[in-house]
Amino acid sequence: MARAETMGERAHVEHAFSVEAILVPLDGSAFAERALPVAAQFAGRLDVDIHLFSVVKHRDELAQREALLDAVRLPGHRVHRAVVVDDEPADAIDGALHRLRDAVCCMASHGRGRSAALVGSVTAEILARGHDPLLLAGPMIGDLAPWIDADGARVGIVACVDDDSAALQWLLPTALGWCDLLNEPALLVTVAEPVPPGLDGRPERRRFGPPGDVDDFLRWLAGPLLAQGHEIETEVVWDPVSPASGLRDYLREHPAPLVIAGSHERTGLARVALGSTAATIVHQSPAPVLVIPGPVEPHGAGSPSHVP
Repeated sequence: MARAETMGERAHVEHAFSVEAILVPLDGSAFAERALPVAAQFAGRLDVDIHLFSVVKHRDELAQREALLDAVRLPGHRVHRAVVVDDEPADAIDGALHRLRDAVCCMASHGRGRSAALVGSVTAEILARGHDPLLLAGPMIGDLAPWIDADGARVGIVACVDDDSAALQWLLPTALGWCDLLNEPALLVTVAEPVPPGLDGRPERRRFGPPGDVDDFLRWLAGPLLAQGHEIETEVVWDPVSPASGLRDYLREHPAPLVIAGSHERTGLARVALGSTAATIVHQSPAPVLVIPGPVEPHGAGSPSHVP
């Protein structure tokens, strides 16, 4: 009972916030420009300005890069352009992001390699430096328009959680804030490995997903939010492969405007700001993913087990 009361108190964390601008880092490549449709979609829904930003290492590159940014056309949007000289792109992008008021950074992610390579080294460095939410367009992103499932229902913003019940403190408040901004319903999803019962009749230990009754776990997480008047649905996705695989298949059948995933740092190393699960979700998701870095824990610390 004491644990449930603690979670109820955590659910009262203020989630109201605003987004006043979208920053889109571009490096002159067609790959980086894959973030533009995502930025345009959210800028239109939020009625905010788009800031195209680029970093070059030498002054003699300025004119060419400025010409490339000038060639980017986003009809119907208020667009600003800036090119700076800096040896550290991640530092420059992080600085530009914080000079803007209530801005979110929108970038294309890489589609190769493992861990940080799944999203790109600059992306991982930005997360590590600022610990700010980052809107990412992965290589599997599809049509941004259809956000209605086969039954004609709005799926809403998908907040993906694992067995870390502390997400109520730092992930769900941001998810609810984006639901408010976009006027979308909230769907709390967890992906769990289906396991058969053991010899004692209890389920075997899962490789991923909450232990025990997964539906009860989600109801327990959502309970304090529902008590406060928030509209939030829950969904368990069963998948034998991985959280990213299950979420990918679910989103293909239930298109969503946005997925929110946490990247909870448990190693104590700032440079490992994006965990492998979050990176793989970005890599495989057919929808844009807003990655929310969690608080850094001391080396060796783990997440507390839930007690519904």
